[in-house]
Amino acid sequence: MSTAEPQDGAPRVAIDHDLCSGSAHCRDIAPGIFRIRDQRAWLAEDVRPADVDEDLLRQAEVSCPWFAITVSPGDRPGGA
Repeated sequence: MSTAEPQDGAPRVAIDHDLCSGSAHCRDIAPGIFRIRDQRAWLAEDVRPADVDEDLLRQAEVSCPWFAITVSPGDRPGGA
């Protein structure tokens, strides 16, 4: 599983490689965020979830036919 490092207020993005088939729907929606390597989706190495439109992440999540992408809300600074 690949997971973006959590950042204050940023959504958490996880890809379950046991579920991912590499169909690339996520990459088609968000090519700057997702890469396909070894027939699996990976977060691009230079992606900072705090800088990414959360709606775009959600679109990639719901487009995955294998439910391999999970986007969780980020923690707000100060735990609020």
